[in-house]
Amino acid sequence: MQGSHEVEEQATAFLDRHLRFSSGSKAERPHVTLTFAVSHDGKIAGPGKAQLALSGAESMLMTHTLRTLHDGILVGIGTVLNDNPQLNARLLSQPPTVAQLPKPVVLDSQLRTPSDCKLIRNHTAGVGRQPLILASERASQQRRLELERAGAEVVQVPSLDWQTILKHVHAAGLRRLMVEGGAAVIDSLVQQPQHIDALLVTIAPVTVGPQGFGFSSPLPDVDTTDEQAGWSPPSRSKFGKDDVVVWHRHR
Repeated sequence: MQGSHEVEEQATAFLDRHLRFSSGSKAERPHVTLTFAVSHDGKIAGPGKAQLALSGAESMLMTHTLRTLHDGILVGIGTVLNDNPQLNARLLSQPPTVAQLPKPVVLDSQLRTPSDCKLIRNHTAGVGRQPLILASERASQQRRLELERAGAEVVQVPSLDWQTILKHVHAAGLRRLMVEGGAAVIDSLVQQPQHIDALLVTIAPVTVGPQGFGFSSPLPDVDTTDEQAGWSPPSRSKFGKDDVVVWHRHR
């Protein structure tokens, strides 16, 4: 296994070379990087969309490096409830300042985010940015007040479709959004590739089996060097035992 410093240097060089950012400003939406880990047989979650730990230590360091290149990071409520994530870059040898961290964005139609989750606690402790929760207009106003008192920013919207989501993310001043999970959020965005600017996939050398959760729509082919269906040819690198592959959408 490489040392963490070597992996960070490799990740920085790979992302600097192969991850291109678009402004998205004309469409009033941020640049969107969709990233996730997938098994060798194309699964992103276990049965019932249960979380799977697919990424190795090296590709996880790459993911934390990737987070520092974005000013927003989006997950669904399932990820918050199941994993209680921090969505920061704490694994890096020199973690960024709070101002350099991506702002957490949570899709939570019914405002089920716990008031004491790590995203809110980190913000109130001064070690994380204020989380933005996007919820339905029909969500409980009492829950909204509770979450706002706890330290979250809550915005209620007519619909949590991707066009509306990205419009409000852009309105919050975020220009580079990293979409990280969970399985339902990833799958819904894969079905609407027009909203994706860059796709970064970590392919783990494990087999989940037919009971695992895959995709409703196909991903670009990782085994071709040609352009395909609106995607650029892939760029790839090895991080530990995992393959990391990057594509860009043609605009």
